[in-house]
Amino acid sequence: MRTEKIVGTLVPLSALHSKHLPKATFKTGEIFLDWLSKTKQSAWQLLPLHETQLEKGSPTKHVSSPYKGYGIGIDPKYLSEQDKKTPTAEELEVFIKDNTDWLPHYALFCTLRDRFKTDDWTIWDKKFRDRDTASLEKYKRENIKQIQKYIIQQWQLHSAFASLRKKAKEKNILLIGDIPFYLSIKSPLTWIHQKAFQIEKDKTLSRVSGVLAGPRAHFGRQVWGHPLYSWGDKKQNEYIIMLWKIRLRYLAKLYDMVRIDYANGFFYFGSLDLKNEEHDTLETGPGIKIFEEIISYAKSLHLVLHAEDSSVKQKGLREALAAFQIYGIRIFRFALNEKLKELVKNYAYVSNYPKNTVAYTTTHDTEPLLQYLTLLNKEQRESVARAANVPISTDNKELVEKLRTAVIHSKAHIVIIPIQDWLLTKDRINIPGTEKEINDPNWHYKLHIPVEDLPLVTY
Repeated sequence: MRTEKIVGTLVPLSALHSKHLPKATFKTGEIFLDWLSKTKQSAWQLLPLHETQLEKGSPTKHVSSPYKGYGIGIDPKYLSEQDKKTPTAEELEVFIKDNTDWLPHYALFCTLRDRFKTDDWTIWDKKFRDRDTASLEKYKRENIKQIQKYIIQQWQLHSAFASLRKKAKEKNILLIGDIPFYLSIKSPLTWIHQKAFQIEKDKTLSRVSGVLAGPRAHFGRQVWGHPLYSWGDKKQNEYIIMLWKIRLRYLAKLYDMVRIDYANGFFYFGSLDLKNEEHDTLETGPGIKIFEEIISYAKSLHLVLHAEDSSVKQKGLREALAAFQIYGIRIFRFALNEKLKELVKNYAYVSNYPKNTVAYTTTHDTEPLLQYLTLLNKEQRESVARAANVPISTDNKELVEKLRTAVIHSKAHIVIIPIQDWLLTKDRINIPGTEKEINDPNWHYKLHIPVEDLPLVTY
């Protein structure tokens, strides 16, 4: 980890567009790196780049949420025309060898998705749903060209990303990714590693991931809908850990640093009943030994991790983060719990942010600061200003700038500012708990200006 202060921006690649590249691609991302460099920033946090699952009932339309993705591979939508090159036989051989633990399975999954016009593998023909070896081998022989097409496409995408990462390294800019704690039921990794999850014999889910309702649940009850891990005896846990290692190996090839989303799931996790909210339970996770093994493996890959530690019952996770020297996070937006009308004491005051922290003003799940301030009454605005130790201002944009500056100049070693808080806009990326199965209004955020016209912000 670099010793100097790191300040960066959070913005999904999909939100960027250029004067000459209206579609968001890695070429657009390379132009964005120029803006980061000009503004003396040294980090870019992207949201997951994986292809997302198909929308309910559609054979072609994918959902917008990057957290309902395949968990492996890169979304073809980011491929520019100029990056559609043909690999040499040697290049393709090396790429397949370097990604043998996921690539062949991924390409096979995509061809089966095309055949059945759905990525919901739970309703495919039983022999493919249950991964009958003889049936899969026969299918691979008969569809070798289609499978090869997807392998080449992933080579093109990863080659394009490699150019982006090379430029980031030249400009001394860290690329920060995400590893969501859970995988979608429609992920090829879930299909391949079914025994890692609590999936019924008929491939349905009786209980799923999510957040229980409660006074400290900022967004209320949330039904995320992922299959839960089937933590159990040593052998079973090793199988789940193996799946985590596949994901970490993959991400280590793309990013310098990765955020573990919902890291508290290793210690406590919500188990939600789809039929009756009263049967929701908070379960105990596998604990510190499993967490330590995953952290140690990431370190062996030279992958720096930081962990989202902003859920309930955080003591176990935070003790583990301290023991293993892993950064937690602080999100200024959550300094004030409006429901309880109080500053969250161990979280609120910017002056108390520890050095081993990644600090944010807001996140992709919250209102940007400018919008947030419009929701607060006079007393709440004063509390927020007090948490940052800045003078209150009646001008919201002025107050946002003061709050942003306070977070940037906190003791936190890494500070990430969502692009909306740099631009002083109210545009929101996602409203948790409002997702729709069809035509979800979330996750469609786009910059209102091309990346070439971004203002030269200072801090």
